[in-house]
Amino acid sequence: MLPRSFLFVRHGETDWNRNGLLQGFTDIPLNETGRAQARDAINVLRDHPIDRIVASPLQRARHTAEIINEALQKPLSFCEGLRERHFGILEGKTYDEMDRLRAELTAQGLPLEESGYPCPPEAETYADFKARIFVSINRELSCSKTEKVMFVCHGGVYRVLRRSLIGDIEHSPNVKPFIFERDNDNWQVLAMAQPV
Repeated sequence: MLPRSFLFVRHGETDWNRNGLLQGFTDIPLNETGRAQARDAINVLRDHPIDRIVASPLQRARHTAEIINEALQKPLSFCEGLRERHFGILEGKTYDEMDRLRAELTAQGLPLEESGYPCPPEAETYADFKARIFVSINRELSCSKTEKVMFVCHGGVYRVLRRSLIGDIEHSPNVKPFIFERDNDNWQVLAMAQPV
């Protein structure tokens, strides 16, 4: 369980997002739409209390955080543990190709993970990914009991948090800020509206 509430922003659009390709560990830059999305998010985040920003070092998340922070001017750090999941042979594949490969892996008898799919060859297991994310976010939130922390990372991180804390796997649009809000042991995810 994570100790307290936090903000979450998924990175801006990349050409691979636009073309429906799975990125994972592959380090793809933002496209112009992604840079514009990051600039637009400033209007939502500008007046929200944020003490510190922690981002994945993959350039799509790093650059999103840097663009937002040009306006916010908060302490910004990068955490290796917040990288997207390594998807092995699925990286660079379209969703149709992924579905076909997953069906082939399932037919080969590979066990299903908590995500409902078998772990692709050369990939990080879902359990390892989930543990990495929770260790990393816990560590960052434990640095202070009062700091308001915003994480800038990836769709897979958002989904593992939602599955674990809320019990669903809704997807996150690019650069739409959310609050993961804890009330005792109950969590909810709130989309931040403009203006805050």
